[in-house]
Amino acid sequence: MASEVKTDKLSPSGGTALQIGDASDTITIPTGATFTITDGLGVAGGGTGLVSFTAGDVLYATGSTTLAKLAKGTAEEILSMNSGATAPEWTTAAATAGGTGQTGFTAGDLLYANSTTTLTKLGKGTARQGLQTNSGATAPEWVNSPQSLMTAEGDIIYASGANTLAKLAKGSDDEVLTLASGVPSWAESAGGGKVLQVLQDTLTDATSTTSVTFEDITGLTIDITPSATTSKILVMVSTNSWCTAGTAIFFSLVRDSTEIFIGDVAGDRARISSGAGNTGAANRSQASSSIIYLDSPSSTSALTYKVQWRVAEATTGYFNYTNADTDNSSYPRAASSITVMEIGA
Repeated sequence: MASEVKTDKLSPSGGTALQIGDASDTITIPTGATFTITDGLGVAGGGTGLVSFTAGDVLYATGSTTLAKLAKGTAEEILSMNSGATAPEWTTAAATAGGTGQTGFTAGDLLYANSTTTLTKLGKGTARQGLQTNSGATAPEWVNSPQSLMTAEGDIIYASGANTLAKLAKGSDDEVLTLASGVPSWAESAGGGKVLQVLQDTLTDATSTTSVTFEDITGLTIDITPSATTSKILVMVSTNSWCTAGTAIFFSLVRDSTEIFIGDVAGDRARISSGAGNTGAANRSQASSSIIYLDSPSSTSALTYKVQWRVAEATTGYFNYTNADTDNSSYPRAASSITVMEIGA
């Protein structure tokens, strides 16, 4: 028959060991009752030897008769053996274990192997960049592509170095592409020698004179208005004339009322732009004469260029024909002209 003993404490009669029952005995703790082991239940007694836990703790053996606890790891970590193979630990999964070895990523990151057993990440590039191997052929890198550089209409792509592209934004109207220290750039056009406008007047009919002072040749007059004070005016005159043997015809180039292309003062000698004499070809051949002069008027006002002529002495000068002027194919009629060009500075 079972007996009931009530007590607050059981102590051994000697030493520190207290035995309750024998090996074949059964000790029953009724449902709802609390049985407290103050110092924990050892492994040999079927316990852990630990008195408290935190949610997520993992138990592992530290010896043949002892257990220890490993606190839980962080998100995405895995349980693996430590480097000494003596205990488990939480780690980021290495590439050799099927992981990445990385603890975090940013959207667009790329993973690549930086050795046979490790992975690393490359941050995403910018819009329209291309992926290529770096100069040392050790890792991928993002580089500018033609499309990534050309961001505005008119952009030009050029090599700024070996295997390196750069862009040059479009220039302004009338600028020209030039080089500065080997790098292309836009610059204002030098403009020198640029023809800005061309005008011409021709005289195809015949005329004559007996004047010994200069007078205009009607039909060899032209007006031009320079676009800049720095412009030059190139004047080209072609004439055909005839006079009797032993005499001459003189021509003078005039801007407005000023002779601009004549010989130097030399006593009483005539100062002219060009002249013509008798060709001695049976009154059939005319003498051709030309005037070419680059004038610097320094003006943007309308200018008049013209050709004047006179005979050297009392005689008759003929323009575009000869004195015989017989009506057959052996006697010519010629044409003369004056041309002006504005040349940009």
